[in-house]
Amino acid sequence: MNAWITLLFLAAFTAGCSLAPEYRQPRQDIPDSWCEPVPKREPSVLDCAAPEVEYAALSRQWWKRFQDKGLDALVGQALQNNRDIGQGLARVESARAMLLKVRGGLFPTFSGQGSGTRSRPSLETSEMHGLARELGELESRVGMLEGSPPSSPRAPSRTGTVWSGAVQAAWELDIWGKWRNSASAARESLLSAEEAQKALELSVAGQVCSAYFELLNCDAQLELTQKTLDARERSAALYEVLFAGGAVSELDILNARTQADALRDSLAQVCARREQAESALLLLTGASPKEIYAGRVARGSTLAALPAVPQLPSGLPSELLVRRPDIVSAEASLRAAHFQVGAARAAFFPSISLTGSLGVESAQLGDLFSGEAEAWSFGGVVNWPFLTFGRTLGSVRQSESAMREAAAGYEKAVQQAFRDIRNALAVQSGMAEGAQSLEAAARRMEKAAELARQRYEAGHSPYLDVLEAERTLYSSQMQFLERRAAHLSAIVQVCVALGGGW
Repeated sequence: MNAWITLLFLAAFTAGCSLAPEYRQPRQDIPDSWCEPVPKREPSVLDCAAPEVEYAALSRQWWKRFQDKGLDALVGQALQNNRDIGQGLARVESARAMLLKVRGGLFPTFSGQGSGTRSRPSLETSEMHGLARELGELESRVGMLEGSPPSSPRAPSRTGTVWSGAVQAAWELDIWGKWRNSASAARESLLSAEEAQKALELSVAGQVCSAYFELLNCDAQLELTQKTLDARERSAALYEVLFAGGAVSELDILNARTQADALRDSLAQVCARREQAESALLLLTGASPKEIYAGRVARGSTLAALPAVPQLPSGLPSELLVRRPDIVSAEASLRAAHFQVGAARAAFFPSISLTGSLGVESAQLGDLFSGEAEAWSFGGVVNWPFLTFGRTLGSVRQSESAMREAAAGYEKAVQQAFRDIRNALAVQSGMAEGAQSLEAAARRMEKAAELARQRYEAGHSPYLDVLEAERTLYSSQMQFLERRAAHLSAIVQVCVALGGGW
């Protein structure tokens, strides 16, 4: 008994023992803040001379800054029904179940057992039969000495019944931290899965926003193209009349028809793009196959009605970036790998297990709970695989390699985050300036087209100048709409690169 008390004391004394390597976050040269990467432009709020500002935590509903109820509804549907997000939630639940499973190794295992057995051994193997035969021979010899005739011995019945029931317990002492490190690794893996799920939700929300802006762009381009085509067809019909009267040349009427045909082609292409954008949105929101094939997406605003979203100021602290969910997930995976090394190293040392059983055993079912039927046992097992021919060492080296791989993955995640924000800032700046320039160009072309029509009507220029001015106007307006949608998508990418906004 003293030996068991000593063993339990040793287990309690070494409960804090862990063979996992000490965790240190990988050091990287991270800037305190970032500045505008595109220097050649007019001064704006993007310059590095921005005042110091207190920034709140990252917003998980950053898309609401666009103030579009239709977009809010679509993102909500996607976060609830998107199949990629559904798979991610299943991975989180699997990680949570694994944590529950591994934690169980820290505690004893209790089990109940009951049995009833009726058996009849063979004559050759029955111990009672052998004893009975020896007893019979002895009685025969005694009878011969006393003068009585020998009697044939009666063999006892070989059929017997045994009833038993017991509560059993087994406990592997976690002296070297095998189960504690495994539980810690599972806890970090769960955190990694949860943060990876947040990163997936962020990515899906960004895809929905970009697809929605592309759909609004197609709507605006379709409306512009249809409006321009109607005007061209009215002009073509008018010049058909003028051509019949000899007021215009055949060249003018051919140019008018060519312009109308080109616009019909543009209209068909824009319609096809709108169908593609709509089906992409329906897929992202988890719509049914029937809805994806023939469904329609409800719009909240038009492209022109979307509010101007503020530009990202320079000088934002880099701390915002390292809070991205994918970076947090990568670091949690790195910590989990450290604990896995400790669990693998514990296999070098002996494992000690305690077992015990308390129950009853009887030949008669009615006597099973009598005082004489009590039965118990306890013991311990020491298992030390001191010669495994490299299996234990290979497992440790494999876990150490996985730890180094996780460290490289974390460093890469941080590097990619800063690359993403640099690219997103550059694209946002370029798109903002491009949209502003194209809007000004479209306004100038409206005036140029009006002047061309006035000069033609006054007889100072040919009709070809009018068609060229109107073609250039249409092209400028289409480019502006395209750039406007791209600018909004660039802002989305900035929010995604920041992990949800600022």
